[in-house]
Amino acid sequence: MVGTFSRSITIIVSDLHQGGFISDAADLQRLADLTLDQTLPFHARIDALKQIEMRCHVKWLGDLYLPLLSQKEWWTRLEKLRKSTAKLLPG
Repeated sequence: MVGTFSRSITIIVSDLHQGGFISDAADLQRLADLTLDQTLPFHARIDALKQIEMRCHVKWLGDLYLPLLSQKEWWTRLEKLRKSTAKLLPG
């Protein structure tokens, strides 16, 4: 599960960089790093996962135009990240 999450984050961060959305890419990478940092308290990692999940919505990152991807490709990538994030959340 963590492998799929990590791959999805890497792809989306790269897509954001290529599209010129540097601050969004940095923010997403920062949240992913928090999520994967086992030295942080559990609740901090869960909060970071929830923040990533919220960003996968079509009205957040999905609203961005990435010239190298069709809207469908972009939304599919975000949905894959959302699903991998949801699998890491408790309950």
